[in-house]
Amino acid sequence: MKKIFLRLIIVCLISVGCSSDSDSGVIVGGPSGGSDDDGVVSGDPLLYNPSDNLQDLASFPIGNIVSASRLASNSEDEFRSLLNSDYNSITAENDMKMANIFTGPGNYDFSDGDAIVAYAKANGMRVHGHVLIWHPEYAIPDWLENFAGTDQEFEALIEDYVKATVEHFAIEVDANGNSIVAAWDVVNEYFDDNGDVRSTLFTQRMGSDYIERVFQWAREADPNVKLFYNDYNIAGQTNKRNSILSMANTFQNSGIPIDGIGMQMHFSIAWPSQQEITQAITDVAGSGLLVHVSELDIGVNPNDDITSLTVERAQEQEALYNHVSSEYSSIVPSGQQYGITVWGVRDQDSWRYDGGTEWPLLYNENFEFKIAHRGFADGL
Repeated sequence: MKKIFLRLIIVCLISVGCSSDSDSGVIVGGPSGGSDDDGVVSGDPLLYNPSDNLQDLASFPIGNIVSASRLASNSEDEFRSLLNSDYNSITAENDMKMANIFTGPGNYDFSDGDAIVAYAKANGMRVHGHVLIWHPEYAIPDWLENFAGTDQEFEALIEDYVKATVEHFAIEVDANGNSIVAAWDVVNEYFDDNGDVRSTLFTQRMGSDYIERVFQWAREADPNVKLFYNDYNIAGQTNKRNSILSMANTFQNSGIPIDGIGMQMHFSIAWPSQQEITQAITDVAGSGLLVHVSELDIGVNPNDDITSLTVERAQEQEALYNHVSSEYSSIVPSGQQYGITVWGVRDQDSWRYDGGTEWPLLYNENFEFKIAHRGFADGL
């Protein structure tokens, strides 16, 4: 953390009086010259030039999200170049979800996932599978949402889908014989914000204990793939965190397969506190399971009170990105460090972009490195 505080002082000295939120701020833009000795881009205190790639700084995988279409696009050379240099793990943002794969009873379209796996294999990356079961209506195929068969027939469809999907993506291996798809988020967001089991299509048709069977089916399909439970606000909502850890403990004691917990970490500079983030990482690491920071982004405009990214907000974002990466690196035992995945590349690519009023990621619209990237890198 010492590095970042020194650098924040330097940034303040070169910026226009450490612009406050009430100022007009500085819009993220391209460099107007070279960089100073600290890597800060001359003329733009919101940008810097890194000396190392993220994946080279970390002792665990660093990931980002992709789509098959973007990986194949002729207009995305900058995206692929940055992805290949900074990252060694990729997650399909949407392409490997049920709605894109499960086209009908016994029918599956794995083509987008196959393209992502092929890209990862060609570029020495791993793939984190995301996600087998998720509850929103838009994440479930319409035909399954409206399935008129019995509950037993519904459950048989889900079992076939889970096993077929996990088996399919276990096939492609690297030079060492390890599957490119190293892990799956088996179930996403099983608990609500109070820590209670969420009522969903799957609980309604299969019972609240369906999650146990889904993990078991995934393990039957691939004895080697790592199986994760993934959820948001594990840091920030203590009741939810306690429910997740209690479930994981029950699984471990009952022989239900589970290998890790994914902490999504969709944060803002206002919430949760650094102390709460530290406590959450500590608690999850205490489970003895693999820990994945699985969907990291940090918003800077929670109250919609700025129209451009200011130096002050950028510095707060830098500090929080640093806190996440440094606490993960120092708290989670090395054998439990599955990695950190950032949920998007450029700000404008983020699901939180909100028409240009949020800047939650590590790069600006020109693929230039924001000082948030520096904070994250310094913590690794």
